Amino acid sequence: MEAVADCKGVEQVILLSLVTASIAYAISEAGLFAGMRERLISWNPWLGKLASCRYCLGHRIAFGLVVIYQPRILRAWWPFDYILTTLVIAWLAAVQWVLMCWMMEKGGK
Repeated sequence: MEAVADCKGVEQVILLSLVTASIAYAISEAGLFAGMRERLISWNPWLGKLASCRYCLGHRIAFGLVVIYQPRILRAWWPFDYILTTLVIAWLAAVQWVLMCWMMEKGGK
C-alpha cells in the first residue's frame, strides 16, 4: 500500500480547517456564546475550559468533521490517516486563529 497524497483530500482538509477555525473561534470568543461558556464553567469547569480554549475545542471540532466527512490526505492505514488528518486540520485552524488575532490587533479590535 503506497502512501500518496490525495489532492481531493488535501482540498477537503483546507476547507475543513477554515470551518474548524470559524466554529472554534465563535464558540470560544464570540459574545453570542458567552452565556453558554459561563454556564458550562459553573456546571463543569473542565467543559467550561474546553469551550473557552480555541485550540482545545478546535481538536474536538476537527475530529467531528473528520468523522462526518472522512477526508484522507494519505492512503495509509485508515485509522492512522484519520488521526493525522484531524491533527493537520486542527493545526491549520490554529494558524488561521493566529493570523486572525494578528489582523484584529492591527485593526484595533
